[in-house]
Amino acid sequence: MTVARSLSGTPWKVVLLESGGLAPDGRTQSLYTGFNIGLPYERLATARSRFFGGSTNCWGGFCRPFEAIDLEARPWVPHSGWPFGVQELAPYHDRAQSILGLANTVYDTAFWAQELGRQGIDFLPMSGEPLENRVAQISAQPRLGVASTPALKLADNVTCCLNANVVEIDTDDTASVVRGVRCAALSGSRFSVKARIFVMCCGGIDNARLLLLSNRVQPVGLGNGYDLVGRYFTDHPRVKSTVIRLSDQKRHRRLYDMTLALSRRRLNVPQLPVAAALSPTDAAQREMGLLNSRTYLVAQYHGEATAGFRALHDVRMLLSDRRKFGTADGNAVALLRDALPRIAMHLPDLAYALFDNVVNPEWVQRAFALETVLEPVPNPDSRVTLSTERDELGLNLSCVNWRLTEQDRDNFLRTHALVRSVLSRRGLIEAGADAADAEQAWEERVSWCWHHMGTTRMHEDPKQGVVDAQCKVHGMHNLYIGGSSVFPTMGSDHPTINIVALALRLSDELARQLRQERCVELNEGQKAA
Repeated sequence: MTVARSLSGTPWKVVLLESGGLAPDGRTQSLYTGFNIGLPYERLATARSRFFGGSTNCWGGFCRPFEAIDLEARPWVPHSGWPFGVQELAPYHDRAQSILGLANTVYDTAFWAQELGRQGIDFLPMSGEPLENRVAQISAQPRLGVASTPALKLADNVTCCLNANVVEIDTDDTASVVRGVRCAALSGSRFSVKARIFVMCCGGIDNARLLLLSNRVQPVGLGNGYDLVGRYFTDHPRVKSTVIRLSDQKRHRRLYDMTLALSRRRLNVPQLPVAAALSPTDAAQREMGLLNSRTYLVAQYHGEATAGFRALHDVRMLLSDRRKFGTADGNAVALLRDALPRIAMHLPDLAYALFDNVVNPEWVQRAFALETVLEPVPNPDSRVTLSTERDELGLNLSCVNWRLTEQDRDNFLRTHALVRSVLSRRGLIEAGADAADAEQAWEERVSWCWHHMGTTRMHEDPKQGVVDAQCKVHGMHNLYIGGSSVFPTMGSDHPTINIVALALRLSDELARQLRQERCVELNEGQKAA
């Protein structure tokens, strides 16, 4: 959508092919079905939203640009380094702000300390420490399908085709030029689209899947001459560990508590436009050989582990899945039949749990879990491949083999120890707070952030990457890839603003290339005349 909006009003015709419609639909969503054959991971059918607006339909709105160190080639991080530095993306980050509905372009902690201080909200004091406060902004309108519809409707040169699934990329006999894409609708319609340039923005799993499926000319799949397509699949590992209590909950909680930042149901806590996390400084990362991370707080509420509350939570999640995906795991009637007796049996306790969760009284002294989101180590053995089983359109399903490395584990353990040490030394957590067994947390409680990245990574050397610095597939003249699948390294923050910045940069490159081609055509026409 960013590419299409950027090229609206230009002389070139743009066709935007969207797999879904304007609302979630279970049948379309089922096209994401696949298999997890590595670490325990989210069911692929509920890991993204497959309708207009994509996974911004289930996005929390968090934005922070890459840190400079995230794009560097770091000796302690294998396979690290982008073909350019963060300064290359800086002007595009500024443009991405308005697309993402962010009112402010400032991420500087000192600025926000002054702004929030007027409300009695303070950052944790970290001056001189190996940790620093980092601010993420929260979009007021995270649903980009809703936000983009008016502009795309007014764009005379943009045609959007809904319910149009690309099933194959058609190339010439050398697999170096894309001639068109074959499309299919679940209604049974089949058609093709021809163009000068093609941009594939299907997500971190399906970008790789579609390249592997397009194997009519190149048996191993397009762009896959060096067996890189689908490799380096990753997500941001997320680990909940030590439970602590803040020494001054009133001053510090609202900035760091992710349950408040994500929730709009807390009656007495207006949502802030920003959230904060603790991250190792660049100097600490270099000295200690750490990768980036962000650690925040997750408040503990009454009754969350009780049978009645869990039953209510299951019903709520089923309704949420219907809203985000048009489908839900399990039969709604059967779930309600099972949940309602459990809810009725625990009504008194459930009533207090709801009061605590929804009203969120300020006088309650909360316990908080430390939750750390880690920058993952690029791992070629973590990958997306094709299954022999097929979806409704006859396409091979994805197999995701998510793997983490021993370095990921070590990075978590040392980061966890660093965070707890600094907070304790500063007197910011109550003395005697019991440290959870971090190793056990890593073994039992590693989860994810639904950020699919790395499977068509960027590198100037085709032996080390699928796309070049302009996001063009190596060895192909007119096929580009957008999205976080091109990230060689990922940092630890939410990828959305970086995805949009890269899309804006790609749009400028496409416009430049098309203008150049037009000039060549005009010159050749004049010579012929």
